Amino acid sequence: MKASIIPACILSVAFQVAVALAQQPVAGGWAKADVAQKEVAAAAVFAVQAQGKTLADAKAEPPAKLELVEILGAEQQVVAGINYRLMLKVKLDGKEKPAEATVWWEAWRKPDPYQLTAWKWAGAPR
Repeated sequence: MKASIIPACILSVAFQVAVALAQQPVAGGWAKADVAQKEVAAAAVFAVQAQGKTLADAKAEPPAKLELVEILGAEQQVVAGINYRLMLKVKLDGKEKPAEATVWWEAWRKPDPYQLTAWKWAGAPR
């Protein structure tokens, strides 16, 4: 009886350790971020403002209007600062569209700690 319990206990502990390790974020990798987190919201607002400025600089007549509707999802990556990958619902000239933005935040970069490093309309090729 004892002989069969020991391997079962070892197997159970090994399984629990494997599950715990699988749930650990990879150093330098992307991890899920809470969309309600104030830093995520600030990065989303910045991304929409920066992309709106880019659209306005494109000399469209009349200039495109871009608004944040909702943050659908977010991930963060610790680098030299923090990258935020944001899945957004925005309004472009009154029509809702999904988009993905990447914002790099560095606290020590004053007065502009944010930088929009990528913007992709959902469904567009990478």
